[in-house]
Amino acid sequence: MTTVSKLSVRTRIGSEADATRSVIEASRIAREIGFPANDVQSISTATSELVRNILKYAGTGNLSIKEIRTDDGRHGIEIAVNDRGPGIADVEAALRDHFSSGGTLGLGLPGVKRMMDDFEIDSEPGRGTRVVIRKYTTAAERRRGKSTLLIAAQKAMAGRRLGRPLPAAVTVEQNDEDSAADCASIIQPFEGERVSGDAAVAEHRDGATFAAIIDALGHGPLAHRVALKAIQYLKASWSPDLVATIGGLHEALRGTEGAAAGLCLIDFNAGTGRYVGVGNTVIRVFGEQENRLFSTPGTLGHQIRSPREQSFSLQSDDVVVMYTDGIKERFELKDYPQLRFQKAEKVARTITEKFGKHHDDAGCIVLRYAR
Repeated sequence: MTTVSKLSVRTRIGSEADATRSVIEASRIAREIGFPANDVQSISTATSELVRNILKYAGTGNLSIKEIRTDDGRHGIEIAVNDRGPGIADVEAALRDHFSSGGTLGLGLPGVKRMMDDFEIDSEPGRGTRVVIRKYTTAAERRRGKSTLLIAAQKAMAGRRLGRPLPAAVTVEQNDEDSAADCASIIQPFEGERVSGDAAVAEHRDGATFAAIIDALGHGPLAHRVALKAIQYLKASWSPDLVATIGGLHEALRGTEGAAAGLCLIDFNAGTGRYVGVGNTVIRVFGEQENRLFSTPGTLGHQIRSPREQSFSLQSDDVVVMYTDGIKERFELKDYPQLRFQKAEKVARTITEKFGKHHDDAGCIVLRYAR
C-alpha cells in the first residue's frame, strides 16, 4: 500500500512555461522530501524529459507530482504524466538505448528509466501515453554505499541585490570517514531567474573525487536545460580518462546552445589531481603557493580544440577552487588568511558572496584537502 502526503502538485502542460514550472516544482518537492542533490538533479531531468515529450508529441497533457510512503518503509516521490497524443507504436523500441525524442534533453525514455527506481508506461497508438516514475530515498541510500552523500538546501546568502536576499542553490557534501575530501558547491542564478545555467557535480568513487563545473551559454530555463543535460551525461559516463569524458560531453551537447566545462579528478589520499577544461571555466589551487590551470578555448557542443590534460599536486590544507565566469577573477585567498583553513562550504560561500557577479549565473565548487 502507498500513502500520499499533502506535498503534491497537479497541473496541465500546454506551454514551455508550464514545462519549466513543472521542473521547478519537481525539484522543490524532491528537496523537501530530503533527496540528496544528485537525486534532485535526476528527478528534475526526468521530469523535463517527460513534460517536453508531451509538448512535442501531444501538445497538451497533465502532470502530477506527489510525495509517497510505502508499507515497507520506503519514502520518495512519484511523478505521473499522461496525454491524448498519437501514442507509441513500439514501446519496446522506445525503451532501447539511443532512442531519444528530438527536442528534449536527449535522454529519451531509456534514460528516464535508468534514473528512476520504478518506471511504468502504458501507451496505445491513437489514444495517448501515460508514464509513472518513482524514486525512493532509501533506495538512493542503498545504492550510494560508502560514496559521498550530497545534501541540497535552498538558502539565502548574506549578500543582497536591490534590497532582496541573494538566492543560491547550496550543495554540501558530507564525506565518509575514509575520504580526505571536503567538498561544497554554490550555484547562484542570474538576477530575476529561478534556475541557473551553471551547475556543479562531485562524486567520490574508488578513492578518488571527480568534480565538474558547467557554464551553459545564456541564462534562465534554456541554459538550465543544457546544464542539466551536461550533468546527467557526466554522472552516467565520466571516467578517469578526462580527455575522453569531455570529448563525450562535447558530442552529447551537440544541437544545444553549448557550454563551457571544467573536469577534475583528485586522489586526495595520494595528493594528486588532473584537470581538463573547455571554455571560460577556471581552476585554481591555493596553498603555500597558487597554481592556476587553463582551459582550452571553445564551446562544447559546437567547436573545440583538442583538450589538454594538466596535472597538479596537493599538500595538506590546500584548497582547489573551480568556478565559472560569473565569479570575478580578481580574488586571492591570501587576502583572507583564515579562510583557507575553513570548511569547503564556508570557502565557496565567501567566494560567491564577495566575488559573484550580479548580472550573470555564477557557479563555484570548492574541494579542500582535509589531511
